[in-house]
Amino acid sequence: MTSETAIPSFIGAPVQRREDPALVTGTGTYVDDITPAGTLYLALVRSPFAHAMITEVDVEAARTCPGVWAVYTPDDVADVVMAPRPRPERNIPRRFPLVQGKAIMPGDPVVAVIADSPQAAKDAADLVFVDYDPLDIVGDPRQALEAPPIHEGLSSESNVAYDSSKGDRAAFEAVTGDILLSGTVEHPRVSPAPMENRAILAEWKEDGLVVHLSSQAPQLMQRQLASDFDLPLTAVRVITPFVGGGFGCKFDLGEEDYLAILAARDTGRPVKWAESRREHMLTIGHGRAQTHDYSVVADADGKIKALWIDLLVDVGCRHRYLSNGTVTPRMGTGNYDIPVYGWRMRGVWTNRAPRGIYRGAGRPEATLTIERVVDAVAHAAGLDPAEVRKRNFISPEQFPYPSSGGKEMGGYVYDTGDYEPALDKLLEVADYEGLRREQESAREEGRILGIGLAAYVEVCGFESWGAARIQVHPDGSVTCFVETLDQGQGHRTSYAQLVAGVLGLDVDQVKIEQGDSSTSPYGFGTSGSRSIAQGGSASHAAAEKVAAKAKRIAGHLLEASAADIELSDGTATVAGTDVSVTWREIITAALRGNVPEGDTPGLDEEIHLKSGGLNYPFGMHLAVVEIDPASGAPRLDRMWAVDDAGNIINPMLADGQRHGGLAQGVGQAMWEEVKYDEDGNLLTSSFMDYLIPTAASLPLFGLDGTVTTTPTNPLGAKGIGEAGAIGSTPAVLNAVSDALGGADIQIPVTPEKIWRVLQSS
Repeated sequence: MTSETAIPSFIGAPVQRREDPALVTGTGTYVDDITPAGTLYLALVRSPFAHAMITEVDVEAARTCPGVWAVYTPDDVADVVMAPRPRPERNIPRRFPLVQGKAIMPGDPVVAVIADSPQAAKDAADLVFVDYDPLDIVGDPRQALEAPPIHEGLSSESNVAYDSSKGDRAAFEAVTGDILLSGTVEHPRVSPAPMENRAILAEWKEDGLVVHLSSQAPQLMQRQLASDFDLPLTAVRVITPFVGGGFGCKFDLGEEDYLAILAARDTGRPVKWAESRREHMLTIGHGRAQTHDYSVVADADGKIKALWIDLLVDVGCRHRYLSNGTVTPRMGTGNYDIPVYGWRMRGVWTNRAPRGIYRGAGRPEATLTIERVVDAVAHAAGLDPAEVRKRNFISPEQFPYPSSGGKEMGGYVYDTGDYEPALDKLLEVADYEGLRREQESAREEGRILGIGLAAYVEVCGFESWGAARIQVHPDGSVTCFVETLDQGQGHRTSYAQLVAGVLGLDVDQVKIEQGDSSTSPYGFGTSGSRSIAQGGSASHAAAEKVAAKAKRIAGHLLEASAADIELSDGTATVAGTDVSVTWREIITAALRGNVPEGDTPGLDEEIHLKSGGLNYPFGMHLAVVEIDPASGAPRLDRMWAVDDAGNIINPMLADGQRHGGLAQGVGQAMWEEVKYDEDGNLLTSSFMDYLIPTAASLPLFGLDGTVTTTPTNPLGAKGIGEAGAIGSTPAVLNAVSDALGGADIQIPVTPEKIWRVLQSS
């Protein structure tokens, strides 16, 4: 777009991603690209056992290796404070950078080596002698309920990390209906597996700690480090350059981060650690890791009357975001108006990697279970699954709707929604009736074709406010500093659209700065699809403050009312006339103090914008799967998604987010699962064993949408980043079940599982 053409608001415009040239040419800077002179490197000795006492540690051979600067044993870090703080009364054990007494998961860090090259550090680590006395492992979460505790000194004296419930089981048992069903839905562990693994470069400088970190929330990491190292916030700077994906696993600090910081302090040199893929698979916070046992009561017409869910969560060996676990039962009724609902949720410690947050963080688990329940009810009633969904949907007049039993039950209040039109659009664009006819024809030919539907609703816009600061430069360019952090979503483009549209400038005149705790306003970073609703709205609101002042200055210069000034195409014009001043002239006047009485010089503005609450995007997904009768191998043949995220700022970016989410959700349904053997060894430590989707394994996705705006932010926008990962998994699973005549099958739907169902039938 050139300055000769009128510049629209840019909201809804498919502006090309500005980030891509640096990314596709390899000139973008990531943490591991930053290597100051004198950088040292961290390598770790990790436990090969899932559960073992450490009886001896000998590091003398490592200390004498060429290039080694420091070696840390468990005793050296026994007094280091790590977040979260231990709370034995709430069954939260203390964390340490290195194991204390015993290893409690495969890959647990035992010894840290610091050397002047990565290879020297690894070579020295290989010379460390550790004697292990293996212990019985706690692997299966159900086994963990009865097994001896892996953590000593906790109040429960068991492996139960937490046990919470809502609802009246007796009230549920009192509900009667024509259909009474019980079942189990497994949510296996999955690995976030971003393209860029975790990385840190730590330096202690004259004015404090400087950390380059691949992170989703630099300001939160700054706050955590300042607390744990007893420093003022002004003495901690966290810088995040380009991030090659996060998906939740870069929203906290790991043991390795603390070790790098300690080593940098002790050696006086920069210290870097870059995670290998094997380390990532071993120790990162895995997603999902839940088992849901459900009971449901419904009438013969498919109307669900009552639902109860028992949730068992494998939280792994140590604390990572236990507090976000209840998102799942709080979203347990999904898009549906279910009169009686209740749940019990228990988290248990096991000798596995910690459970972390992963794209969707609780909403995919809730959706997979409720969508399996709805399909089970439809199958039992002999009704079409689309019709059963419509009969149970929350109706438009019920919004704002208290979900999952309302606030007293721990539920949320959905802002807006209109579910049936979205499902109707999906059925139309996919030609649902035609697909059913095709399915019948395929069966006559001996082919096995399945069609799966899924509805989803999610909660987005976490934290109650967003922040942005706008700086206007003398040459007319604008910098917007934001508290959110882009990991591939395209904030440098979408936020620039918002600011440019308000100021009447070209998008290229606006630069988005993020990821530096010393320059960005304090905030909560990026998670839970909060960026546009909070950070985008704040950027837009800050731009509106700048625009309002610019109009007052223009009115002052033109002897006109500010209310009559229009900003467009780099000029401020009196409405209905050709009288105008340029954007540069306004800036010059502002910087020289030629402003109306009551205004201060300059145009810079900052805002902390409080939101009107959480927002609840929704959508409908449909998958078509064909199964090879001989081998059981499933093939995803076609897939459609109709999503509603309110007003879309940039449809190109939104579709990119939907594509990525669909790929991850399909991967979870068909291939991805973190597996351990009976001795606690990780079996899926590389992409040879842990399968992720590729372009060749996915069809072209059919995308469409509806628009139901939200009153919770000035943009009317809802989150879109997690949508694909929420609705696609149950759609694929329901398609496979449909192909197998309604069979009960769990994800990932491997050829072996399907083959066994085929053989049994």
